[in-house]
Amino acid sequence: MQPKSPKDIINIAVIGTSSSGKTSLVEAMAYNAAVTTRLGTVNDGNTISDYLPEEIERQISIGLSVISFQYRDKKINIIDTPGFPDFIAEVHSALSVVENCILVLSGDSTVDAQSSNLVEMVLQQYRLPLSIFVNKLDKENINFEEKLLEIEKNLELTVTPIIVPSKTGNSLSVISLLTQSQQIALYDKFIENIVSNDETLMEKYLNNEKIDLSHLSSVMKNSYKSLQLKFLFSGSALKNIAVKELMEFMTNYFVSPGDSEKIFSIDNPAAGLVFKTTSEPGMGQMNYIKVYSGKFTNGLDIKNLTKNTTERIGQMAFLQGKKRIETQEIITGDIGVLVKLKEARTNDILAFDNSFADKIKKIEFPEPLTEMAVISKSKGEEEKVGNAFSNVILEEPTIRFKYNNETRQMVVSGIGFTQLDVIVKKIKSRYNLDIELQKPKIPYKETIKKPTQAEGKYKRQSGGRGQYGHCFIKVEPLERGKGFEFVDQIFGGAIPKNYIPSVEKGVLEKMADGVIAGYPVVDIKVTLYDGSYHEVDSSDMAFKIASRMALQKAVLEGNPCILEPIMDVEIKVSEEYLGNVMGDINSRRGRIMGFEKEGKYQKIKAQIPLAEMHGYTMDLRSLTKGAGKYTMKLSHYEELPAHLAQPLIDEYQKSKTQQEE
Repeated sequence: MQPKSPKDIINIAVIGTSSSGKTSLVEAMAYNAAVTTRLGTVNDGNTISDYLPEEIERQISIGLSVISFQYRDKKINIIDTPGFPDFIAEVHSALSVVENCILVLSGDSTVDAQSSNLVEMVLQQYRLPLSIFVNKLDKENINFEEKLLEIEKNLELTVTPIIVPSKTGNSLSVISLLTQSQQIALYDKFIENIVSNDETLMEKYLNNEKIDLSHLSSVMKNSYKSLQLKFLFSGSALKNIAVKELMEFMTNYFVSPGDSEKIFSIDNPAAGLVFKTTSEPGMGQMNYIKVYSGKFTNGLDIKNLTKNTTERIGQMAFLQGKKRIETQEIITGDIGVLVKLKEARTNDILAFDNSFADKIKKIEFPEPLTEMAVISKSKGEEEKVGNAFSNVILEEPTIRFKYNNETRQMVVSGIGFTQLDVIVKKIKSRYNLDIELQKPKIPYKETIKKPTQAEGKYKRQSGGRGQYGHCFIKVEPLERGKGFEFVDQIFGGAIPKNYIPSVEKGVLEKMADGVIAGYPVVDIKVTLYDGSYHEVDSSDMAFKIASRMALQKAVLEGNPCILEPIMDVEIKVSEEYLGNVMGDINSRRGRIMGFEKEGKYQKIKAQIPLAEMHGYTMDLRSLTKGAGKYTMKLSHYEELPAHLAQPLIDEYQKSKTQQEE
């Protein structure tokens, strides 16, 4: 299975929505290539590419899987990708390192917006040649001509049929427009799409002259590579109908790395990109690599340009799902795994030449937008939980983990709830930690709306040295976002200078604790203007306590309120769902700030309270049938409406009373 040249390699990403049949198509390919002796199914949990326990349990792909095999005179690397939107990062990883893409569509269901989004990714973001496999045509009551029209309309592209059904349903059979009679329906569409890309062929076609097959094939290959032609195949992956024909076509017409401008010479020094890192029990750490230059060989010492370290290449392998086939080298254009590297992780560039840091394009992963609090059921295990997430994040580039000081919670962020649930289950089983996900607290803040002043006096006498601290402060509201300002206006030594910092420290501590609802107090100016002290009993502690008491009183008398975070949200959606999304924004107490046309989409600019954005990823998918996308970032804080603030205040005061009892 060791190729001699980049021209002997075909790299293909198989993409599509959940349940379209991607894994079944890859399984049939592996069967036809004699990688396996039986056709596994997702329902039975015995496919080559879906081998993780979580994938078998949920019957969906969670991570990308590489299946490498020899077919005819080509080394073929198939990357099976997840269809569920939460795992879109895996699709980005795959599309970043291949030269071809097959979109699988289910013949018995509507071509949805998610499929349209995938096509946009392939053709516009990654500029990859695209083919389509219309699957499940063995189902009854499918009109293929209507399905073809629907595909072209919903995906907004013209396809060139190659393999089409002569019958659909239980007696499904297919024919090739490349080899069959010109009397076949759809032949005109097939030939006209191709000849329109070459003037000589077009002239021959219009003059009813014989068209040379080798000339036709050359135009097909070049037009496919330049994205002018998108090929379409039809069949049934589960029944292995038309899969062999597709594979034959792949070896003859798909783009090899040797035909791509993205890779460099095999004679140059080695360079490659780590596009995925895994650490599965029993398999050890594996770094999936696409080689862009030279060869990776055993014993090679190579720079990690991303981390400025050096790695020694040891064990290497090609993959067939979880099966590793050891190899002595991985050449330019090929895909394999490097086992047990010390520091290399996803998106690291390994190369001798520093210039490859700019020549090799890294993967651009989507930002996580779904946030959940991580609750440890066992006290004192927070550090263990943090370490576990740190290890898992090395494998999951779209997962973020942090401790939120404002809400005092451990928080994990990802693309969606399903992804986060998978991560938590992995941590629970791998590290034996009892954790769960909960809705995160909102980082509210407190402030005042009018100037006020207050006295704080702390006096204790219980034999021996006592405690005495006494201060007067003025508290004024500041402009939103200004934070905190402390002014010392003590004259005449009413409070000795060495106690002034303690007054400020006490104020800051009380601001952090909150007054009315336990949230940090912000945007206030505190002026210390008077006080008194005792030569023996005064202390730093006493003045700190006195200033806390003073701030508590001042805030309560300063018309306090709760502030909530408001997010700048940009939502990209097609016209047909605009009304639904706008209505939903209004229901979330949002304000629409404007619109912007972006191709076939409308971009809605809105400001929405963070408290109303929990679960928005799933809600937007539902509202737009998977078509909507959004980003958000903090804009500012503004006053929380009284009817929403009062329950927070009541809950805090109740908890304080219970603690005091």
